[in-house]
Amino acid sequence: MTDAPKSAGRVLSVLGWSYGGAAVSVILQLGYTAWTARVAPHSAFGAYAIALTVTQLPGLIATAGLATCVLRAEQLSRALFHAALRLSLLTGVACWAVVEVAAPWCAALWGMPELTLFLRLLGCQYLVAPTGCVLVSALRRVGLPGYATVAELTGQAAGCVVAAVVLTRTGSPAALALALPVAAFTTFGLSVSGTGAKLSLSRNSDAPSGSLLGLSGFLTGFALLRTLGASAPLWVAGRLLGPGMAGLWSRAQLLSDVPVNVLIKGLNQAAVPLLADRRSQGLPLTRPAQHLLYAASAGFVAFGALAGAGPAALALLLGPGWEGAVALVPAFAVSAALQVVYAAGCALDLARGARRDLIRTQLVLLAVTGVGLVGAVGSREPLSFIAAAAAGLAVGHAVQLIRWHGTDTLGAGAVVRAHLTHLAAGACLAVVGSWGNSALGGLPGAVLAMSPVLLGCLLLRSRLSSYRAVAEIGLLRRPGLERSGP
Repeated sequence: MTDAPKSAGRVLSVLGWSYGGAAVSVILQLGYTAWTARVAPHSAFGAYAIALTVTQLPGLIATAGLATCVLRAEQLSRALFHAALRLSLLTGVACWAVVEVAAPWCAALWGMPELTLFLRLLGCQYLVAPTGCVLVSALRRVGLPGYATVAELTGQAAGCVVAAVVLTRTGSPAALALALPVAAFTTFGLSVSGTGAKLSLSRNSDAPSGSLLGLSGFLTGFALLRTLGASAPLWVAGRLLGPGMAGLWSRAQLLSDVPVNVLIKGLNQAAVPLLADRRSQGLPLTRPAQHLLYAASAGFVAFGALAGAGPAALALLLGPGWEGAVALVPAFAVSAALQVVYAAGCALDLARGARRDLIRTQLVLLAVTGVGLVGAVGSREPLSFIAAAAAGLAVGHAVQLIRWHGTDTLGAGAVVRAHLTHLAAGACLAVVGSWGNSALGGLPGAVLAMSPVLLGCLLLRSRLSSYRAVAEIGLLRRPGLERSGP
Protein backbone atom coordinates (compact mmCIF):
# COMPACT_ATOMS: atom_id res chain seq x y z
CA MET A 1 0.00 0.00 0.00
CA THR A 2 2.93 2.32 0.60
CA ASP A 3 3.59 2.35 -3.15
CA ALA A 4 0.17 3.78 -3.97
CA PRO A 5 0.80 7.39 -2.86
CA LYS A 6 4.17 7.37 -4.60
CA SER A 7 2.65 6.08 -7.84
CA ALA A 8 -0.19 8.57 -7.76
CA GLY A 9 2.27 11.32 -6.91
CA ARG A 10 4.46 10.37 -9.84
CA VAL A 11 1.57 10.57 -12.28
CA LEU A 12 0.43 13.92 -10.88
CA SER A 13 3.99 15.20 -11.06
CA VAL A 14 4.27 14.22 -14.73
CA LEU A 15 0.92 15.84 -15.49
CA GLY A 16 1.88 18.96 -13.57
CA TRP A 17 5.16 19.42 -15.38
CA SER A 18 3.61 18.54 -18.75
CA TYR A 19 0.74 20.98 -18.54
CA GLY A 20 2.65 23.62 -16.58
CA GLY A 21 5.41 23.60 -19.17
CA ALA A 22 2.85 23.58 -21.94
CA ALA A 23 1.15 26.67 -20.48
CA VAL A 24 4.43 28.57 -20.50
CA SER A 25 5.08 27.31 -24.04
CA VAL A 26 1.70 28.63 -25.18
CA ILE A 27 2.47 32.08 -23.77
CA LEU A 28 5.82 32.13 -25.56
CA GLN A 29 4.32 31.08 -28.87
CA LEU A 30 1.47 33.56 -28.70
CA GLY A 31 3.77 36.42 -27.82
CA TYR A 32 6.14 35.49 -30.62
CA THR A 33 3.25 35.20 -33.06
CA ALA A 34 1.83 38.59 -32.09
CA TRP A 35 5.20 40.23 -32.67
CA THR A 36 6.09 38.57 -35.97
CA ALA A 37 2.58 39.07 -37.43
CA ARG A 38 3.16 42.81 -37.26
CA VAL A 39 6.58 42.66 -38.90
CA ALA A 40 6.48 39.93 -41.60
CA PRO A 41 4.11 39.90 -44.63
CA HIS A 42 1.34 37.33 -45.21
CA SER A 43 3.23 35.63 -48.03
CA ALA A 44 6.25 35.06 -45.78
CA PHE A 45 4.09 33.14 -43.32
CA GLY A 46 2.65 31.11 -46.18
CA ALA A 47 6.09 30.05 -47.43
CA TYR A 48 7.22 29.40 -43.87
CA ALA A 49 4.16 27.24 -43.12
CA ILE A 50 4.72 25.11 -46.20
CA ALA A 51 8.43 24.80 -45.36
CA LEU A 52 7.52 23.60 -41.87
CA THR A 53 5.21 20.88 -43.15
CA VAL A 54 7.70 19.78 -45.81
CA THR A 55 10.55 19.48 -43.30
CA GLN A 56 8.32 17.43 -41.03
CA LEU A 57 8.61 14.52 -43.45
CA PRO A 58 12.41 14.06 -43.22
CA GLY A 59 12.12 15.10 -39.60
CA LEU A 60 10.03 12.03 -38.88
CA ILE A 61 12.72 9.89 -40.43
CA ALA A 62 15.34 11.74 -38.42
CA THR A 63 13.61 11.09 -35.11
CA ALA A 64 12.53 7.64 -36.40
CA GLY A 65 10.01 7.23 -33.58
CA LEU A 66 12.93 6.81 -31.19
CA ALA A 67 11.55 9.19 -28.55
CA THR A 68 8.34 7.15 -28.41
CA CYS A 69 10.37 3.94 -28.17
CA VAL A 70 12.22 5.34 -25.16
CA LEU A 71 8.98 6.45 -23.49
CA ARG A 72 7.30 3.09 -24.16
CA ALA A 73 10.25 0.96 -23.03
CA GLU A 74 9.25 -1.51 -20.34
CA GLN A 75 12.76 -1.06 -18.93
CA LEU A 76 15.08 1.69 -20.15
CA SER A 77 18.48 -0.02 -20.21
CA ARG A 78 21.84 1.38 -21.26
CA ALA A 79 21.83 -0.77 -24.39
CA LEU A 80 18.46 0.60 -25.50
CA PHE A 81 19.40 4.18 -24.65
CA HIS A 82 22.76 4.08 -26.47
CA ALA A 83 21.21 2.38 -29.50
CA ALA A 84 18.60 5.14 -29.68
CA LEU A 85 21.31 7.80 -29.48
CA ARG A 86 23.34 6.24 -32.28
CA LEU A 87 20.36 5.87 -34.57
CA SER A 88 19.14 9.41 -33.90
CA LEU A 89 22.55 10.86 -34.73
CA LEU A 90 22.85 8.94 -38.00
CA THR A 91 19.32 9.63 -39.22
CA GLY A 92 19.54 13.28 -38.20
CA VAL A 93 22.66 14.00 -40.22
CA ALA A 94 21.29 12.09 -43.22
CA CYS A 95 18.01 14.03 -43.19
CA TRP A 96 19.82 17.36 -42.85
CA ALA A 97 21.74 16.54 -46.03
CA VAL A 98 18.54 15.55 -47.87
CA VAL A 99 16.79 18.81 -46.95
CA GLU A 100 19.75 20.91 -48.05
CA VAL A 101 19.85 19.21 -51.46
CA ALA A 102 16.08 19.04 -52.07
CA ALA A 103 15.27 22.63 -51.05
CA PRO A 104 15.48 24.20 -54.56
CA TRP A 105 13.29 21.44 -56.06
CA CYS A 106 10.58 22.05 -53.46
CA ALA A 107 10.71 25.78 -54.16
CA ALA A 108 10.17 25.10 -57.86
CA LEU A 109 7.29 22.68 -57.15
CA TRP A 110 5.31 25.30 -55.20
CA GLY A 111 6.47 28.22 -57.30
CA MET A 112 7.89 29.98 -54.22
CA PRO A 113 11.60 30.88 -54.58
CA GLU A 114 11.81 31.93 -50.93
CA LEU A 115 11.18 28.32 -49.88
CA THR A 116 14.80 27.40 -50.58
CA LEU A 117 16.27 29.49 -47.77
CA PHE A 118 13.45 28.61 -45.37
CA LEU A 119 14.01 24.89 -45.92
CA ARG A 120 17.78 25.05 -45.58
CA LEU A 121 17.60 26.98 -42.33
CA LEU A 122 14.95 24.69 -40.88
CA GLY A 123 16.93 21.63 -41.96
CA CYS A 124 19.81 22.59 -39.65
CA GLN A 125 17.77 21.59 -36.62
CA TYR A 126 18.11 17.92 -37.58
CA LEU A 127 21.81 17.93 -36.77
CA VAL A 128 20.87 17.76 -33.07
CA ALA A 129 17.06 17.70 -32.68
CA PRO A 130 16.60 13.88 -32.97
CA THR A 131 19.28 13.20 -30.38
CA GLY A 132 17.87 15.92 -28.16
CA CYS A 133 14.42 14.29 -28.34
CA VAL A 134 15.87 10.96 -27.22
CA LEU A 135 17.69 12.60 -24.31
CA VAL A 136 14.59 14.51 -23.17
CA SER A 137 12.42 11.39 -23.46
CA ALA A 138 14.92 9.42 -21.39
CA LEU A 139 14.74 12.04 -18.65
CA ARG A 140 10.95 11.74 -18.62
CA ARG A 141 11.00 7.94 -18.71
CA VAL A 142 13.17 7.71 -15.58
CA GLY A 143 11.01 10.16 -13.65
CA LEU A 144 12.71 13.53 -14.25
CA PRO A 145 9.99 15.48 -16.07
CA GLY A 146 11.00 18.76 -14.47
CA TYR A 147 14.48 18.86 -15.97
CA ALA A 148 13.14 17.79 -19.37
CA THR A 149 10.50 20.53 -19.35
CA VAL A 150 13.01 23.21 -18.35
CA ALA A 151 15.37 22.16 -21.15
CA GLU A 152 12.58 22.34 -23.75
CA LEU A 153 11.21 25.67 -22.53
CA THR A 154 14.64 27.26 -22.38
CA GLY A 155 15.33 26.16 -25.94
CA GLN A 156 11.99 27.48 -27.16
CA ALA A 157 12.51 30.83 -25.46
CA ALA A 158 16.00 31.17 -26.93
CA GLY A 159 14.70 30.37 -30.41
CA CYS A 160 11.88 32.92 -30.20
CA VAL A 161 14.17 35.65 -28.92
CA VAL A 162 16.85 35.10 -31.55
CA ALA A 163 14.35 34.95 -34.42
CA ALA A 164 12.48 38.05 -33.23
CA VAL A 165 15.68 40.06 -32.81
CA VAL A 166 17.03 39.09 -36.24
CA LEU A 167 13.65 39.77 -37.90
CA THR A 168 13.41 43.19 -36.27
CA ARG A 169 16.95 44.27 -37.13
CA THR A 170 17.20 42.87 -40.65
CA GLY A 171 13.57 42.79 -41.80
CA SER A 172 14.28 39.48 -43.55
CA PRO A 173 11.35 37.01 -43.36
CA ALA A 174 13.92 34.20 -43.38
CA ALA A 175 14.51 34.99 -39.70
CA LEU A 176 11.27 33.12 -38.99
CA ALA A 177 13.12 29.90 -39.78
CA LEU A 178 15.77 30.51 -37.10
CA ALA A 179 13.53 29.79 -34.12
CA LEU A 180 13.46 25.99 -34.43
CA PRO A 181 17.19 25.42 -35.10
CA VAL A 182 18.20 27.67 -32.19
CA ALA A 183 15.67 25.92 -29.93
CA ALA A 184 16.99 22.50 -30.99
CA PHE A 185 20.63 23.32 -30.26
CA THR A 186 19.78 24.90 -26.90
CA THR A 187 17.60 21.99 -25.76
CA PHE A 188 20.25 19.53 -26.91
CA GLY A 189 22.95 21.24 -24.86
CA LEU A 190 20.84 21.32 -21.71
CA SER A 191 19.61 17.75 -22.09
CA VAL A 192 23.17 16.46 -22.57
CA SER A 193 24.22 18.00 -19.27
CA GLY A 194 21.05 16.68 -17.61
CA THR A 195 21.42 13.08 -18.73
CA GLY A 196 25.11 13.06 -17.90
CA ALA A 197 24.51 14.23 -14.35
CA LYS A 198 21.12 12.70 -13.49
CA LEU A 199 20.48 9.60 -15.62
CA SER A 200 21.10 6.21 -14.02
CA LEU A 201 20.28 3.17 -16.15
CA SER A 202 20.50 -0.57 -15.71
CA ARG A 203 23.05 -2.66 -17.59
CA ASN A 204 20.35 -4.96 -18.97
CA SER A 205 21.08 -5.55 -22.67
CA ASP A 206 17.88 -7.37 -23.66
CA ALA A 207 16.88 -4.68 -26.18
CA PRO A 208 19.44 -4.72 -29.02
CA SER A 209 19.58 -2.17 -31.80
CA GLY A 210 17.82 -4.49 -34.24
CA SER A 211 14.60 -4.69 -32.24
CA LEU A 212 14.72 -0.96 -31.63
CA LEU A 213 15.19 -0.33 -35.33
CA GLY A 214 12.19 -2.51 -36.17
CA LEU A 215 9.85 -0.68 -33.79
CA SER A 216 11.18 2.77 -34.68
CA GLY A 217 10.81 1.93 -38.37
CA PHE A 218 7.14 1.16 -37.90
CA LEU A 219 6.58 4.33 -35.86
CA THR A 220 8.31 6.37 -38.54
CA GLY A 221 6.19 4.91 -41.32
CA PHE A 222 3.01 5.50 -39.36
CA ALA A 223 4.04 9.07 -38.49
CA LEU A 224 4.70 9.74 -42.18
CA LEU A 225 1.14 8.65 -42.97
CA ARG A 226 -0.18 10.88 -40.16
CA THR A 227 1.78 13.86 -41.44
CA LEU A 228 0.64 13.26 -45.00
CA GLY A 229 -2.99 13.34 -43.90
CA ALA A 230 -2.49 16.46 -41.78
CA SER A 231 -0.40 18.43 -44.29
CA ALA A 232 -2.06 17.54 -47.60
CA PRO A 233 -4.86 20.13 -47.24
CA LEU A 234 -2.35 22.96 -46.73
CA TRP A 235 -0.13 21.73 -49.56
CA VAL A 236 -3.02 21.63 -52.02
CA ALA A 237 -4.47 24.94 -50.84
CA GLY A 238 -1.06 26.63 -50.95
CA ARG A 239 -0.38 25.38 -54.47
CA LEU A 240 -3.81 26.42 -55.81
CA LEU A 241 -4.54 29.57 -53.78
CA GLY A 242 -1.01 30.98 -53.41
CA PRO A 243 1.32 31.92 -50.54
CA GLY A 244 -0.94 34.74 -49.32
CA MET A 245 -3.80 32.37 -48.56
CA ALA A 246 -1.35 29.85 -47.11
CA GLY A 247 -0.18 32.60 -44.76
CA LEU A 248 -3.73 33.27 -43.58
CA TRP A 249 -4.25 29.52 -43.20
CA SER A 250 -1.10 29.11 -41.10
CA ARG A 251 -1.93 31.94 -38.69
CA ALA A 252 -5.50 30.70 -38.17
CA GLN A 253 -4.33 27.13 -37.70
CA LEU A 254 -1.69 28.23 -35.21
CA LEU A 255 -4.38 29.31 -32.75
CA SER A 256 -5.73 25.75 -32.66
CA ASP A 257 -2.40 23.97 -33.15
CA VAL A 258 -0.96 25.40 -29.94
CA PRO A 259 -3.62 23.92 -27.61
CA VAL A 260 -4.03 20.74 -29.65
CA ASN A 261 -0.31 20.02 -29.35
CA VAL A 262 -0.49 20.75 -25.63
CA LEU A 263 -3.37 18.32 -25.13
CA ILE A 264 -1.92 15.53 -27.26
CA LYS A 265 1.56 15.87 -25.80
CA GLY A 266 0.24 15.92 -22.25
CA LEU A 267 -1.96 12.88 -22.79
CA ASN A 268 0.88 10.93 -24.40
CA GLN A 269 3.41 11.81 -21.72
CA ALA A 270 1.02 10.77 -18.96
CA ALA A 271 -0.69 7.80 -20.60
CA VAL A 272 1.98 6.10 -22.74
CA PRO A 273 4.41 5.30 -19.87
CA LEU A 274 1.43 4.22 -17.72
CA LEU A 275 0.13 1.86 -20.39
CA ALA A 276 3.66 0.52 -21.00
CA ASP A 277 4.11 -0.19 -17.28
CA ARG A 278 0.78 -2.01 -17.00
CA ARG A 279 1.44 -4.06 -20.11
CA SER A 280 4.87 -5.11 -18.76
CA GLN A 281 3.21 -6.17 -15.49
CA GLY A 282 0.56 -8.20 -17.31
CA LEU A 283 -2.26 -5.96 -16.07
CA PRO A 284 -5.29 -5.27 -18.28
CA LEU A 285 -5.43 -2.01 -20.20
CA THR A 286 -9.22 -1.62 -20.25
CA ARG A 287 -9.58 0.96 -17.49
CA PRO A 288 -6.65 3.22 -18.43
CA ALA A 289 -7.71 2.97 -22.08
CA GLN A 290 -11.22 4.08 -21.16
CA HIS A 291 -9.92 7.01 -19.14
CA LEU A 292 -7.50 8.05 -21.87
CA LEU A 293 -10.43 8.47 -24.26
CA TYR A 294 -12.48 10.21 -21.57
CA ALA A 295 -9.69 12.72 -21.03
CA ALA A 296 -9.42 13.29 -24.78
CA SER A 297 -13.13 14.20 -24.83
CA ALA A 298 -12.21 17.39 -22.98
CA GLY A 299 -10.94 18.66 -26.32
CA PHE A 300 -14.53 19.19 -27.45
CA VAL A 301 -15.05 21.65 -24.60
CA ALA A 302 -11.72 23.41 -25.05
CA PHE A 303 -12.10 23.85 -28.79
CA GLY A 304 -15.74 24.81 -28.47
CA ALA A 305 -14.52 27.73 -26.38
CA LEU A 306 -11.90 28.43 -29.03
CA ALA A 307 -14.52 28.47 -31.78
CA GLY A 308 -16.50 31.03 -29.78
CA ALA A 309 -13.76 33.35 -28.57
CA GLY A 310 -10.95 32.43 -30.97
CA PRO A 311 -11.86 34.81 -33.82
CA ALA A 312 -11.83 37.82 -31.48
CA ALA A 313 -8.64 36.58 -29.81
CA LEU A 314 -6.84 36.11 -33.13
CA ALA A 315 -7.91 39.55 -34.35
CA LEU A 316 -6.46 41.05 -31.18
CA LEU A 317 -3.32 38.94 -31.40
CA LEU A 318 -2.43 39.59 -35.05
CA GLY A 319 -3.72 43.12 -35.45
CA PRO A 320 -5.31 44.61 -38.60
CA GLY A 321 -5.01 42.98 -42.01
CA TRP A 322 -5.64 39.39 -40.92
CA GLU A 323 -9.43 39.25 -41.27
CA GLY A 324 -9.17 36.30 -43.68
CA ALA A 325 -7.39 34.26 -41.01
CA VAL A 326 -9.95 35.22 -38.35
CA ALA A 327 -12.78 33.75 -40.44
CA LEU A 328 -11.08 30.34 -40.52
CA VAL A 329 -10.70 29.90 -36.75
CA PRO A 330 -14.02 28.08 -36.01
CA ALA A 331 -13.37 25.52 -38.76
CA PHE A 332 -9.89 24.79 -37.41
CA ALA A 333 -11.33 24.47 -33.89
CA VAL A 334 -13.64 21.66 -35.07
CA SER A 335 -10.74 19.89 -36.77
CA ALA A 336 -8.55 20.28 -33.69
CA ALA A 337 -11.07 18.62 -31.38
CA LEU A 338 -11.22 15.65 -33.75
CA GLN A 339 -7.42 15.52 -33.86
CA VAL A 340 -7.26 15.06 -30.09
CA VAL A 341 -9.66 12.10 -29.90
CA TYR A 342 -8.12 10.47 -32.98
CA ALA A 343 -4.59 10.86 -31.58
CA ALA A 344 -5.70 9.36 -28.26
CA GLY A 345 -7.10 6.39 -30.17
CA CYS A 346 -3.80 5.96 -32.00
CA ALA A 347 -1.90 6.04 -28.68
CA LEU A 348 -4.19 3.31 -27.35
CA ASP A 349 -3.74 1.09 -30.39
CA LEU A 350 0.02 1.58 -30.21
CA ALA A 351 0.07 0.59 -26.54
CA ARG A 352 -1.98 -2.52 -27.40
CA GLY A 353 0.51 -3.45 -30.09
CA ALA A 354 -2.24 -3.31 -32.74
CA ARG A 355 -0.03 -2.13 -35.57
CA ARG A 356 -2.22 -3.40 -38.39
CA ASP A 357 -5.21 -1.59 -36.92
CA LEU A 358 -3.20 1.64 -36.79
CA ILE A 359 -2.24 1.42 -40.44
CA ARG A 360 -5.69 0.41 -41.65
CA THR A 361 -7.37 3.26 -39.80
CA GLN A 362 -4.89 5.79 -41.12
CA LEU A 363 -5.40 4.56 -44.68
CA VAL A 364 -9.15 5.08 -44.27
CA LEU A 365 -8.45 8.61 -43.03
CA LEU A 366 -6.22 9.32 -46.02
CA ALA A 367 -8.82 7.99 -48.45
CA VAL A 368 -11.61 10.14 -46.99
CA THR A 369 -9.36 13.21 -46.87
CA GLY A 370 -8.26 12.63 -50.46
CA VAL A 371 -11.83 12.42 -51.72
CA GLY A 372 -12.65 15.61 -49.84
CA LEU A 373 -9.68 17.44 -51.34
CA VAL A 374 -10.71 16.43 -54.84
CA GLY A 375 -14.09 17.98 -54.22
CA ALA A 376 -12.52 21.08 -52.65
CA VAL A 377 -10.40 21.79 -55.71
CA GLY A 378 -13.46 22.89 -57.65
CA SER A 379 -14.67 25.30 -54.97
CA ARG A 380 -11.33 27.06 -54.42
CA GLU A 381 -12.50 27.97 -50.90
CA PRO A 382 -10.14 27.35 -47.95
CA LEU A 383 -13.03 26.15 -45.77
CA SER A 384 -13.58 23.25 -48.17
CA PHE A 385 -9.99 22.07 -47.69
CA ILE A 386 -10.32 22.30 -43.89
CA ALA A 387 -13.59 20.35 -44.05
CA ALA A 388 -11.86 17.57 -45.98
CA ALA A 389 -9.32 17.16 -43.19
CA ALA A 390 -12.03 17.18 -40.50
CA ALA A 391 -14.05 14.55 -42.37
CA GLY A 392 -11.04 12.25 -42.53
CA LEU A 393 -10.45 12.55 -38.77
CA ALA A 394 -14.12 11.97 -37.94
CA VAL A 395 -14.35 8.83 -40.06
CA GLY A 396 -11.00 7.58 -38.76
CA HIS A 397 -12.10 7.88 -35.13
CA ALA A 398 -15.43 6.24 -35.95
CA VAL A 399 -13.50 3.28 -37.38
CA GLN A 400 -11.47 3.11 -34.15
CA LEU A 401 -14.61 3.05 -31.99
CA ILE A 402 -16.27 0.35 -34.09
CA ARG A 403 -13.17 -1.84 -33.93
CA TRP A 404 -12.77 -1.42 -30.14
CA HIS A 405 -16.43 -2.33 -29.65
CA GLY A 406 -15.96 -5.47 -31.71
CA THR A 407 -12.84 -6.58 -29.81
CA ASP A 408 -14.00 -5.61 -26.28
CA THR A 409 -10.97 -3.36 -25.90
CA LEU A 410 -13.13 -0.84 -24.05
CA GLY A 411 -16.73 0.24 -23.70
CA ALA A 412 -17.15 2.13 -26.96
CA GLY A 413 -20.69 3.13 -26.00
CA ALA A 414 -19.46 4.85 -22.85
CA VAL A 415 -16.78 6.67 -24.85
CA VAL A 416 -19.36 7.85 -27.40
CA ARG A 417 -21.56 9.16 -24.58
CA ALA A 418 -18.58 11.00 -23.13
CA HIS A 419 -17.84 12.52 -26.54
CA LEU A 420 -21.45 13.63 -26.98
CA THR A 421 -21.61 15.16 -23.50
CA HIS A 422 -18.45 17.19 -24.03
CA LEU A 423 -19.48 18.03 -27.59
CA ALA A 424 -22.76 19.50 -26.31
CA ALA A 425 -20.87 21.68 -23.84
CA GLY A 426 -18.42 22.74 -26.53
CA ALA A 427 -21.20 23.58 -28.98
CA CYS A 428 -22.87 25.78 -26.38
CA LEU A 429 -19.61 27.61 -25.79
CA ALA A 430 -19.11 28.11 -29.53
CA VAL A 431 -22.60 29.51 -30.08
CA VAL A 432 -22.72 31.88 -27.12
CA GLY A 433 -19.11 32.97 -27.67
CA SER A 434 -19.81 33.83 -31.29
CA TRP A 435 -22.92 35.75 -30.25
CA GLY A 436 -20.99 37.63 -27.56
CA ASN A 437 -18.25 38.54 -30.04
CA SER A 438 -20.72 40.14 -32.45
CA ALA A 439 -23.40 41.48 -30.07
CA LEU A 440 -21.38 42.54 -27.04
CA GLY A 441 -18.16 43.41 -28.82
CA GLY A 442 -14.86 41.58 -29.26
CA LEU A 443 -13.04 39.25 -26.90
CA PRO A 444 -14.49 40.65 -23.64
CA GLY A 445 -17.99 40.17 -25.00
CA ALA A 446 -17.26 36.59 -26.07
CA VAL A 447 -15.77 35.71 -22.69
CA LEU A 448 -18.68 37.34 -20.86
CA ALA A 449 -21.21 35.40 -22.93
CA MET A 450 -19.41 32.10 -22.33
CA SER A 451 -19.03 32.66 -18.57
CA PRO A 452 -22.37 31.07 -17.56
CA VAL A 453 -21.61 27.93 -19.58
CA LEU A 454 -18.08 27.73 -18.18
CA LEU A 455 -19.44 28.19 -14.65
CA GLY A 456 -21.93 25.40 -15.25
CA CYS A 457 -19.14 23.09 -16.44
CA LEU A 458 -17.14 23.95 -13.33
CA LEU A 459 -20.01 23.28 -10.95
CA LEU A 460 -20.92 20.03 -12.70
CA ARG A 461 -17.33 18.89 -13.28
CA SER A 462 -17.84 15.72 -11.27
CA ARG A 463 -20.36 14.64 -13.93
CA LEU A 464 -17.82 15.12 -16.72
CA SER A 465 -15.99 11.89 -17.50
CA SER A 466 -12.83 13.76 -18.47
CA TYR A 467 -12.58 15.25 -14.98
CA ARG A 468 -13.10 11.89 -13.31
CA ALA A 469 -10.53 10.29 -15.60
CA VAL A 470 -7.71 12.49 -14.32
CA ALA A 471 -8.44 11.41 -10.75
CA GLU A 472 -8.62 7.76 -11.76
CA ILE A 473 -5.24 7.71 -13.52
CA GLY A 474 -3.33 7.83 -10.27
CA LEU A 475 -5.47 5.07 -8.75
CA LEU A 476 -4.68 2.78 -11.65
CA ARG A 477 -1.08 2.59 -10.50
CA ARG A 478 -2.03 0.95 -7.19
CA PRO A 479 -0.93 -2.64 -6.86
CA GLY A 480 -3.81 -5.10 -6.72
CA LEU A 481 -6.44 -2.59 -7.74
CA GLU A 482 -7.61 -4.69 -10.65
CA ARG A 483 -8.26 -7.57 -8.31
CA SER A 484 -10.11 -5.57 -5.69
CA GLY A 485 -11.83 -3.01 -7.83
CA PRO A 486 -15.17 -3.50 -9.57
